[in-house]
Amino acid sequence: MTMPPEEQLDATVVARFAADRGAADAARLSQAVLRRSAPLLAVRARQAYRRRLLRTLALALLPLPLVLAAETLLLEWLWQLAAAWLPSGVALTLVGSYAMAALVGLGLTYAAIPLLLAPRLRTAGDGSEEGVS
Repeated sequence: MTMPPEEQLDATVVARFAADRGAADAARLSQAVLRRSAPLLAVRARQAYRRRLLRTLALALLPLPLVLAAETLLLEWLWQLAAAWLPSGVALTLVGSYAMAALVGLGLTYAAIPLLLAPRLRTAGDGSEEGVS
């Protein structure tokens, strides 16, 4: 009695798999895939970082005119108050110091955006550092 062709094929496949004693080394295969895909993954990571950075900067720049207008009004109010009570040189120093501190604060805030979005460096087990530049 002969088997149907489908069962013969199944039996052949089962026999070949049973005869194969070489097990796949998953760790070695994973390392090979990561090594070969690393350049493409790095390019994609840089593209994603740039898109994320541009989107975040655009959103952060939206309220900037309102913040600058509020600071201008506050400086004008501070000048009027200081000029009414202090000599003009002292009032100017006070208002100028506040204006410079506000500008430095705004500058540091906007300068920190790319740093906060930058990908974190991961330390590998062998001590080498990996990351996206």
